[in-house]
Amino acid sequence: MAFSTGAVSTELPPRYRPSAYAPPDALEAVHILDLLELTGSQIKAGQALALHQSTVCRSVKMLSEQFRLQSQRGARVCRYGSNDSLHYLRLSYRAHRLMEGQLRVATDPLHQSLLSEIGNVQTVPARFRAAEDWAQLVALGLIDGAIVPSYAQGTPEALESPPHWAGLVTVPLGRLDLQLVSAARGQPRVLLPKRCQAPQLHQMLEWHGYEVEVQPAACQEGSAWLKRLRDRQLAMPLCLDLLEPGWVGRHGLELLREAPPLGEQLWLLLPEGPVYQSDWAQSWIGRLRSRMAGIACQGRGGLQEKPISRL
Repeated sequence: MAFSTGAVSTELPPRYRPSAYAPPDALEAVHILDLLELTGSQIKAGQALALHQSTVCRSVKMLSEQFRLQSQRGARVCRYGSNDSLHYLRLSYRAHRLMEGQLRVATDPLHQSLLSEIGNVQTVPARFRAAEDWAQLVALGLIDGAIVPSYAQGTPEALESPPHWAGLVTVPLGRLDLQLVSAARGQPRVLLPKRCQAPQLHQMLEWHGYEVEVQPAACQEGSAWLKRLRDRQLAMPLCLDLLEPGWVGRHGLELLREAPPLGEQLWLLLPEGPVYQSDWAQSWIGRLRSRMAGIACQGRGGLQEKPISRL
């Protein structure tokens, strides 16, 4: 559901693109564990890292044994375990990234394209998460920043009031609109992430009478969203301002114009202290805000797509 502004892909989010930056050898195992935590499986971590699954498995096993990590089945963050020793290693890795002018920033598939053309960002595969989970990932050092939409928070007031977490800075980025696109006519069911990851979207759409279908958590790749959308004749929300002109039509989808407005506020979460105060971070914030301002000036070009009327 994220879209690059370059060549159009049949996938929704751009694939993970490793930057020229590489972690120091001493922190390579931490890097692998971080990607495992962020992607959710050894197979997906191996794909993101261009490593064989067995290499990921061996590295994580070694780190778990040496640092006495206890896996936490069912945990949404740090399922493979965490303790003070690992936390300090992650902070060391963050300091090295910052020293090299890199920030590891993450977001969900709807907004991944905001990161695709901004340099000095070590992107990771996009996933939907609850706002508090994004905050915890930043606080624990797995990522250096997160673009968090208001719909990922649990209360309607999130659209107006910035969230607050101890040790984090919340930077307002601006507002965007979401629009339902559909592979079917009438009022189809709407494909959404789990309720805990997008509670406001669930509440708004259900209040307007839409039935919701949840995308399996293991199927976060863009191709999986698009396949389920088409196969099951569903609708889903997209940010038209992040789409290339004509993307919707080229993928056999149409806009559902009479759908309710779905406004969102975007926030950037960064850790207090050296990261937020760094020249790299302030420069990156400026470029991101310029991108958002450019989107506001362009308007919603995606609305040239052919509309659907409710039957």
